[in-house]
Amino acid sequence: LDEILDDDEIQMVAAAAIPNLRGPIGCRVMEAGKDYFTDKCPFTTFEQLEQAQAVAGQTGRRYMVYYSERIHTESGMYAGELIEQGAIGRVLHVIGLGPHRHGKPGSRPDWFYDKAQYGGILCDIGSHQCEQFLHYTGAIDADVTYARVENFNNPEHPGLEDFGEASLVGNNGTSFYYRVDWFTPDGLRAWGDGRTIIMGTDGFIE
Repeated sequence: LDEILDDDEIQMVAAAAIPNLRGPIGCRVMEAGKDYFTDKCPFTTFEQLEQAQAVAGQTGRRYMVYYSERIHTESGMYAGELIEQGAIGRVLHVIGLGPHRHGKPGSRPDWFYDKAQYGGILCDIGSHQCEQFLHYTGAIDADVTYARVENFNNPEHPGLEDFGEASLVGNNGTSFYYRVDWFTPDGLRAWGDGRTIIMGTDGFIE
């Protein structure tokens, strides 16, 4: 990393570190005069978020996040275009479902089961759903009105949250419910049957 940061020809650094390291790495990158592009989730604590905001403000560099569930899917991007065109009127409510496959025993690294490192399921996986809610509704902030996490089926890994759900209300009056979990069956080819349902005054998009 030091060699990369010392190279004046490099303008942007992309990384997919352990989640709790992503914020500190991003600050080092911006302080070195480069933009930063990280996998989700971009932070695991509010303190990391506040530090990154401060460093970005001081340096003028960008801290960008790869929310692939929306920006790497044609349907997700097209949904945004339709909303901008007014196809479903004013967006009122969003439902986001993000099931994921846990995988075979022993296939995950130790940090995957340490909440301090992965940030909890609502932060880790759920940041995808929250990003979609904010984007599709145009909200720039939201209040969490309800949140719940559980470890239903992995007692051998007490640090793992295998189920999470939450409800939010956006600063523009829109509302949102999302559920994320690690219960996708091994027989499903995809990582999970993710769904986003967007309700507007004149129609809905799934």
